[in-house]
Amino acid sequence: MAAVVTDWFFAVPAIRHAEARAAGGGTTWAYRFDRPSPADNGGLGAAHAVEIPYVFGTAHLPSARPLAGAAPSADVVATARGVWVAFVRDGDPGWAPYTADTRTTGLLTEQLTVVDDPDGVERAAWDGIR
Repeated sequence: MAAVVTDWFFAVPAIRHAEARAAGGGTTWAYRFDRPSPADNGGLGAAHAVEIPYVFGTAHLPSARPLAGAAPSADVVATARGVWVAFVRDGDPGWAPYTADTRTTGLLTEQLTVVDDPDGVERAAWDGIR
């Protein structure tokens, strides 16, 4: 049920927004933050906005513990922060823009992994529904 709710409120609307921007000629990059594991942060896992303390380098602070857990990975901090800094500085996070044909997405963990259409079967299941 949690996966369905996550798709309904967050993943699918973000995908539809990227699709609409690409169809209208806009340039959009998609990413998915895949850390920390639910065991590390009280069951939240990679919930909405959990990446923010990683991006700003504050994941180690006590105030970030509910999101980042007690021992956030320095490698995840470096990856998330590096991608966001590259995008702000250069206008490019380091991978190809999202299009309806490729659906290129950066997966942020201890390293950046670039994939086309991650979880494509799940995404396609929402076609015509949301």
